[in-house]
Amino acid sequence: MHSGHYNAIRQAKMICDVLVVGVHSDAEIADNKALPVMRQDERYELLKHIKWIDEIVRDVPYSPLISTLEGARADFCIHGDDMPVNAQGICAYDEMKDAGKLRIVKRTEGVSTTDLIGRLLTLARQEHRDGDFDASKAPQKMDADAVMNSAFNSFGASSKACSDASDLVGRLAQKWTRAPVQLLASTRRISEFSSAKQPKEGDRVVYVSGAFDMFHVGHAEFLKEAKEMGTFLCVGIHDDRTVSSTKGACFPVMTLNERVLNVCACKWVDEVVIGAPRDVTEDLIKTWNIQVVAQGSDHQRCENLISGDWDKHSIPKRLGIFREVTSKWPHLCHDTVVGRIIEEREAYLKRNRDRARREDVYYNSKEVSNSPL
Repeated sequence: MHSGHYNAIRQAKMICDVLVVGVHSDAEIADNKALPVMRQDERYELLKHIKWIDEIVRDVPYSPLISTLEGARADFCIHGDDMPVNAQGICAYDEMKDAGKLRIVKRTEGVSTTDLIGRLLTLARQEHRDGDFDASKAPQKMDADAVMNSAFNSFGASSKACSDASDLVGRLAQKWTRAPVQLLASTRRISEFSSAKQPKEGDRVVYVSGAFDMFHVGHAEFLKEAKEMGTFLCVGIHDDRTVSSTKGACFPVMTLNERVLNVCACKWVDEVVIGAPRDVTEDLIKTWNIQVVAQGSDHQRCENLISGDWDKHSIPKRLGIFREVTSKWPHLCHDTVVGRIIEEREAYLKRNRDRARREDVYYNSKEVSNSPL
């Protein structure tokens, strides 16, 4: 999931009293689009951690029926203005429209699953770096062959599969949408997502920091457990340059703005430090009156591979305020997501080709709006 999904949820909550979110099963999505990158249990559990949601209904049909609304005890259905088409080639929400039960919110422009799958497949996104990032000083980005050879070596695939997938990456780079849009950073959008809370006297402030790239249920569970160590959770998010320097030139997959919005959508988060320093310094601890610094037990491996003995938590450890949280989703990481896409590469190629064409049509036909949501 990404900030476009979360913004749709936020907008939906603004026009109802109780928001019930229906989630499709893996099989339902596969029948109508392609196998989802994040599996159904991961998506079901992630939504429990997202603000604005009051109830969740599992395994709803891709094309909702009046009986779907009745089962959810809902008065109407809400969707973005980019209407999806089902496996039969018709609008999935026709029954809702015909019954007068459909409400429309604006699509969040500049972010889509199609784009993110494209980024993951190429693992090359220098054009998405911070504005002050000097790409000439970064390690050289890998070409398609190098990327896929590395990926397939990791996942034990044959040389033919590597060759086929390298060709896939080259073709896919030409297939995803070329619409001239990006997710723009604005104080308005951040304020809409932000909790706007401040620590009160007597609060026990917990601090965590990281990239939080491709935000998933493992991140959300970690933030929940970190919040339980105190009463106020502050999350530091590293900028793109810091993530790239510690995890590699092809990271992060999502920009700083995208990652900030994803974390802000999590209901356990009280405050976010944008572009937080990679080291937890004594000044940071004193400024925020931090009593606990937490880290997920399975989140340090990428940094250690590149940075050797570097320990960003050396000061919290010396002060005796460092705590570790054991991951409940230890298998979920960037490699897992890439592995899934590689395994279903042809299906994702077809999906991105079809979806990119529809995204281009959406952007090319959109009308000027004075109040983008």
